[in-house]
Amino acid sequence: MPIEMDVFFQLMQLSAGTREAFSVPVPEAAWKRLFALASAHGLLGVTFPAVKQQGSAVPHDLLMAWWAAEEKTIQANGVLRQKSAAIQSYFKENGYRSCILKGLSAAALYPQPELRQSGDIDVWVEGDRQQLVDFLRSRFPVHKVVYHHCDVIMVKGVKVEVHFTPTWMNAFRRDRRLQRWFDSVAESQFSHWDPALGCCVPTLHFQGVYLMLHIFRHVLDEGVGLRQIMDYHFLLAKLDPEDRAAVVATLRELGLLRFAGAVMYVQQEVFRTDASLLLCPPDPRGGTFLLKGVLRSGNFGRLDARNAHGKNEGLLHHSWRKLSRAAGLLFHYPSEVLSMPFFMLWQYFWRRRRGYLYKGR
Repeated sequence: MPIEMDVFFQLMQLSAGTREAFSVPVPEAAWKRLFALASAHGLLGVTFPAVKQQGSAVPHDLLMAWWAAEEKTIQANGVLRQKSAAIQSYFKENGYRSCILKGLSAAALYPQPELRQSGDIDVWVEGDRQQLVDFLRSRFPVHKVVYHHCDVIMVKGVKVEVHFTPTWMNAFRRDRRLQRWFDSVAESQFSHWDPALGCCVPTLHFQGVYLMLHIFRHVLDEGVGLRQIMDYHFLLAKLDPEDRAAVVATLRELGLLRFAGAVMYVQQEVFRTDASLLLCPPDPRGGTFLLKGVLRSGNFGRLDARNAHGKNEGLLHHSWRKLSRAAGLLFHYPSEVLSMPFFMLWQYFWRRRRGYLYKGR
């Protein structure tokens, strides 16, 4: 492992609370690289407390830039909390129950939730898909409707994804199994109120399954960075034995326990997560492959040149680019990769038949 990456992992461990100090002094020249890596993975906010403890060892200009990023993250999260509560309240007033996914609900797992960098607002709304789409289009600009969500401009300055279902799987049988599980636990999610956030958020059992699926989906589609892996580190520390067993059982039913073993390997390699907290034994082979992809991708694949595309990329080119990238994952995730072209083709005709390919319809 390159020395700079070993130091970066140590910074992750300091930030995760599993290490007390760097094993060796960090050279001044290395701090610039650490800043770039933390930025690429969306982790400037959560790493700043550990960086600040290093004092004069950190170049002053980088320390100030890190501090500015932390302040920006805190302010953005304050706005996100307000808008998430307002959006959920709006749906409630109009007869729809909802639950805030990822973002704020993932941040709530952290010792300092305000430092976790969040992006858009993902809200799972109960109800019939078509009725919900018609309701949203009668009030807001709806830019894209796909199988599991639609992009809506509900509030200024924040992208909102309204989910009909939290996520999906490409393999049709596995997806049916997944959607049945979502139906079975929906009531608990739409009624799990968090007074600190002022909205409903998922239960820990749900988070254990959903966040693993979220990591898996991004590995397949564009790549995933360490921010989502860190989310799972803090989730593991909160799961009680009953929830842990339930999560393992659900992941096994969905055919994701092998992938979970790869994630557990990354947890130990990067964050030194305690072995007693892991869902299952780490899978070194799958985990090494996953970690290589995580480091290559950065946050949501922004470092991966394979994700580069033109501003006006057409649907055919977009689909080919995704399939070409996914082909390199075939050996590790055969079921989902082989099912991807069939799901993409099915979804195209499904959207076309319902008029979802066209704006305003």
